[in-house]
Amino acid sequence: MGDADFPSLNPYAGVAKQLSPYRIDPSILREESEYILPFGSDGKRSHGEKLLWATGSSYLCGLSIGTTWGIAEGIHRSGGQAAKLRANSVLNSMGRRGPLLANNIGVIALLYRIIDSSITKARGNTDDLYNQVGSGALAGMLFRSTAGPRAIAVGGGLGLVVAAASVVISHRLM
Repeated sequence: MGDADFPSLNPYAGVAKQLSPYRIDPSILREESEYILPFGSDGKRSHGEKLLWATGSSYLCGLSIGTTWGIAEGIHRSGGQAAKLRANSVLNSMGRRGPLLANNIGVIALLYRIIDSSITKARGNTDDLYNQVGSGALAGMLFRSTAGPRAIAVGGGLGLVVAAASVVISHRLM
């Protein structure tokens, strides 16, 4: 075994000696767009990209808020108990509130983006504040649609207010 010819056993033996960070061929660095599909080349995000971003970020925010709410609730409920019971109460409250709020907010964001994209397409790719505010109202109404007419009205009004506030804040930041 002492006479083994390692380059014949491994075709990549010795390649590391040839590689150097100082020998990079500039022709491999592309100057063209890195978008996979042609619709992304105009600098705007696609409807699918907006949908995934809105749903994911809303879920994460809802999870953070719900978990914080659960921590506060668990500490409050376990007033004078032992440390292990207090920790159990906090963990139970976090597990109850965090995912519940995250799922609800994620679904609302998903509905909002789907409705907004549909309205934008129906209006001939016109994306303005009317789409956003209308989408917020319709998403709130659709989310609360199983709870009765009063809940539908409250959900629509709340969706309208949140969407309008979002539009005002985003236009002020730009």
